[in-house]
Amino acid sequence: MQANLDLTFQGQTQEAKEILGASDSDLKKVYENGINAFVQDCLLNGVETENDFSETYGVLIKEIFSSARYQVSGVKKTGSKTCEVTVKYQPVDVFTRFMPKLKEESEKIQADKDAGKYSGTDEEIKEAMVLDYMTGAYSLLRSSYLDMQYGEKQEYTFTVTQKGRNTWSIGDEELNGFIERILELDKL
Repeated sequence: MQANLDLTFQGQTQEAKEILGASDSDLKKVYENGINAFVQDCLLNGVETENDFSETYGVLIKEIFSSARYQVSGVKKTGSKTCEVTVKYQPVDVFTRFMPKLKEESEKIQADKDAGKYSGTDEEIKEAMVLDYMTGAYSLLRSSYLDMQYGEKQEYTFTVTQKGRNTWSIGDEELNGFIERILELDKL
């Protein structure tokens, strides 16, 4: 479990490699795919611009993820092929800081549009607004990260299932639920 979390949040492959028998390059792909999915699903929401913000946001999300504090604290067997793994963690308030600022930025851009600060065709105006939004959002997310605080220690319990002789797995929904909790996305 610790190896899975270290791969997800830190991009550390060594322990996962030993447990899963997968190559470093395959595990790095898993890590990168997880980061990219988070960026696409939680930050870009399908927004497309001429500038590719995926990589820029990806670097920042890696920094945010790597700041996560968590530790496996207990394992309790619940069945012949299942167990509960308790993880102690400290949530970070990056996104609860970021979202109100992002709303203000969005309202400012809309006010600028209404005041005639954007010109051109409807498509050109939309592109300029999206570019301003994505650039502003990045700056706000970075400042929220730099100002982040850790919350009180909490616990999250995973249900882990044995898939093979020495192979255990957790469901994507559970891992995503943990990510929501440690990043306080569940409070938004």
